[in-house]
Amino acid sequence: MGCMTCCNVCSFTHEGEFNPGRARLKIYMEPFSGEVEGEVLESCDLCGGKPECIRWCPVGALKYA
Repeated sequence: MGCMTCCNVCSFTHEGEFNPGRARLKIYMEPFSGEVEGEVLESCDLCGGKPECIRWCPVGALKYA
């Protein structure tokens, strides 16, 4: 979807501010196809096993496996 809710929630949870640039995951949209891809950075600890990014995703695009 690419709404960036996950990145905003992540940065607020860990950094205390809504700033996707400080999130522990990155979301990219391919400009030609519109396909959205995500990348989890090494600094991500999955919120201790209860990832807030997944909890707050409005469309269920993220999965914890």
